[in-house]
Amino acid sequence: MKKFAELRDAALITSPSNLFYFTSFKNADAKLFYLDKQVYYFTDARYFEDAKICLESSVKILDIKDFYNFIDKKKINTLLVEDSLTFKEIHKLNELNIKNLISITDKINKLRAIKSHQEIANIKSAQAITDKTFSDILGEIKQGMTEKELNHILTNLLYKNGAENLAFSSIVAFGKNTSKPHAQPSNTKLEKGMPITLDFGAKLNNYCSDMTRTIFFGQPNQEMIDIYNIVLEAQNIALNNINEGMTGKECDSLSREYFKKKGLDKYFLHSLGHSLGIDIHEWPRFSAQSQDIMKQNMVLSVEPGLYFEDRFGIRIEDIIYFDKNGIVDLTKSPKNIIIV
Repeated sequence: MKKFAELRDAALITSPSNLFYFTSFKNADAKLFYLDKQVYYFTDARYFEDAKICLESSVKILDIKDFYNFIDKKKINTLLVEDSLTFKEIHKLNELNIKNLISITDKINKLRAIKSHQEIANIKSAQAITDKTFSDILGEIKQGMTEKELNHILTNLLYKNGAENLAFSSIVAFGKNTSKPHAQPSNTKLEKGMPITLDFGAKLNNYCSDMTRTIFFGQPNQEMIDIYNIVLEAQNIALNNINEGMTGKECDSLSREYFKKKGLDKYFLHSLGHSLGIDIHEWPRFSAQSQDIMKQNMVLSVEPGLYFEDRFGIRIEDIIYFDKNGIVDLTKSPKNIIIV
């Protein structure tokens, strides 16, 4: 497999996301082992037939029951492993006298950060489902419904519009609950004048989309309108100025500095955005600490927000990717103030 070409030492892959990344075969009950330019795929008999169809012909498929005996016979001194390896797995490898376990996580993160054209196409298709779902759900919002009820409708619409799965557990928040960036749907009922936060995404072909929109049920007060416009301007500043070659910190500061000028930066409780793909949160990030350089074909969210404890919050999120001409915004849902 070409993705293993840069490796010189033996490598073990066990996390479901990385197994899929390296094989394009979704099977969490497996171990992928690389040694001397040969890839071995260990799984149980339930998956042998599918594995033979889905994996490259050069990959040797073996029974997962034989994995540790196989490793023992290879007399390996150094093994590249993921940070997610469990204590039990580390203990078993130590029993085989493997002297050096070296993390391969950073290398894999950097490989996964640069998306192929097909990966970007998958994310774009997933986002199209998410945009369609946002349009559809606006007609489903009614006074007195609970966050849980609207979340159920949102989930059904995502599947109806073609999602294979949810990219993550959706955030549906009303009123004061919108001040919590990661609010969980509750029995709070929708009343006039409340803001509504909708943060959700579809998964298609095993790739995620992500977006957030804040809308209003009935006429919002002037403060909410003013804060909404400030958050929207912060996002526009970022979208208009983020470029390849900038660090994650430089990108994050575009919105953060604007909030600071408005005296509101302390209410920006998270980073500007994160990469996404097979997982909803990947490397790198737009954050105040990130020195990672943005490169062509990286896909990240741009999601400034302001949160006022026990009052309300506003967040607006798009996903973008870097191409040779700058950035491309994959999110098509409107961002003008929407009152339903």
